Amino acid sequence: MKQFFLILILAIPMTLIPLTAEETGDTLKCYLLTVGPGKELYLWFGHTGIIIEEADKSRFYDFGNFSFKADHFYRNFAMGRLIYLKIGVSAKAYLNYIVTEDRDVTLQQLNISREKILEMKEELERNTLPGNNTYLYHHYLDNCSTRPRDIIDKVLDGQLKEATNRKADASFRSSFRRFTSHSFFPDWLLSLLQGRTIDGPITYWDTMFLPDELMKHLDTLMVTSDEGLEAAVQNKKILAKSSQGRTIPAQPPLSGVPALLYGLAAGFILMMLQRFSLERKGKAARSAALLFFLILTVISLFGLIVWFISFFTDHLVARQNINVMMFHPLYLVPGFFLLKQSGKRLLRFWQIQGGVWILMVIMNTAFFHQENLITVLFFLPFLACQLFILKKPTYSTQPA
Repeated sequence: MKQFFLILILAIPMTLIPLTAEETGDTLKCYLLTVGPGKELYLWFGHTGIIIEEADKSRFYDFGNFSFKADHFYRNFAMGRLIYLKIGVSAKAYLNYIVTEDRDVTLQQLNISREKILEMKEELERNTLPGNNTYLYHHYLDNCSTRPRDIIDKVLDGQLKEATNRKADASFRSSFRRFTSHSFFPDWLLSLLQGRTIDGPITYWDTMFLPDELMKHLDTLMVTSDEGLEAAVQNKKILAKSSQGRTIPAQPPLSGVPALLYGLAAGFILMMLQRFSLERKGKAARSAALLFFLILTVISLFGLIVWFISFFTDHLVARQNINVMMFHPLYLVPGFFLLKQSGKRLLRFWQIQGGVWILMVIMNTAFFHQENLITVLFFLPFLACQLFILKKPTYSTQPA
């Protein structure tokens, strides 16, 4: 999804590329444009939109834009009130721009009657009028892909939804993680910030919040028309192919081994800082304690962000998040304990946190049912390292 100021570039005249592989006598055509993942994080999920071509004019209708200059943009963004724009720009200019981004670009000509295309065009034009051209974005239920999906389904008399309204072997979480799991930390971050509301079963219709899924389902859709049973896609053309060579998996990997290894590494570093500070005296010990305190300050600030998003904003997908038991602002506490060389209190904190980890696993298994295996496996060696070093009598008997 691109920022609004980039779209303004599309008004500049460019060398035009054809929309169709073969020109026909038709003067009114409708296409779905699908753009594959890009290199930057905000481009990983791809993009889509509808093109209406009439005679020598073509217009691209885009539902995935926002403006930094909108009133209270940053405050609304932080609070989960994501206001997105619906715009119409030159389709040929947009195509000339997008094919330079090293992403897959696919054009599907939809098998829709002239009357239905005119109906669609009227609705799209109405959507881009001032006063109608904004909407409250939702990551899964109302985004740049679900809007074109709904409009196309409407002109197909509901046949797209009817064909895809069956249970998929997926959830919203597993669906988006197919596009993020190639990079461990962004994948984990996006997943841990979202609660169990995205872990329930969904239908194939729901999976089309992803542009790639909308394109694939239209490829296989057969619709009933006046001519009988026909393919929903009349022609398909690949306008550009990415050189990234990245394959989107059918199911996301578990990422269990990297989680354990990263948790062990982080836990070992903190363990050694505590050991050094408690065993030594003087400036070196104080420096180790100060570094330990600074690291836990960063973790506490991140925990504060997780709590704020989960409890105090309108980010609905962040509600009911069991990860708040592991990510919280209280990691400052052991930092203060180590600065004061209070080994007993330090041990007590990590024992309590270990108990919270066990409680989280039990609650999630029995009641909560949130997919947070990466978080569970990361904190297993992380907490074990702290308890291992502090259980030694040398440290546990430090004065409180």
